Amino acid sequence: MDYLTKPITRKGIRALSKVFRYIFEVSENEKFPVLEALEKLPDKFPNADWIVVPDDELPKNVPASCDFQDGNFLIRIKETVYNGAYENETGGYRNHILHEICHIFLYSVGFVPIMQRSFSNGFIKPYESVEWQAKALCGEIMMPYYATANMTVDEIVDIYAVSEASARKRKTY
Repeated sequence: MDYLTKPITRKGIRALSKVFRYIFEVSENEKFPVLEALEKLPDKFPNADWIVVPDDELPKNVPASCDFQDGNFLIRIKETVYNGAYENETGGYRNHILHEICHIFLYSVGFVPIMQRSFSNGFIKPYESVEWQAKALCGEIMMPYYATANMTVDEIVDIYAVSEASARKRKTY
């Protein structure tokens, strides 16, 4: 589900990714430790917590979700997603988890969803989309733009533990 929020540019997303890495004390030259950040989440964002749930507790096409209720966030992560991130450091699983953490961070810096879904033509411009912003921020955190600018796809994959497809996509921005 997507919601409208205040707009932000790709340049703004890149600036926020630096703040995010600063909060979690991770340089742009190293792989972002998603599960370590997940463990620190309640310390960094006191109104946030997370749990691992059986796979059948979330819809088939939802690897993780971030719910907001009564001023608190709860990230629910499918067991196979958490295990894949933990055991194999699979880039896609790490990405799903980090994406949900990005929702909490974006909300905390003022990118609050507008809780209505009536948009002109049912379309949200990407830079005003809660989902696009979280996805873009996640990509910038996992593969910092300036640190990866002169790297090959293979170097990005090796250093940042992302998929080849993600690294190729990063090279297009």
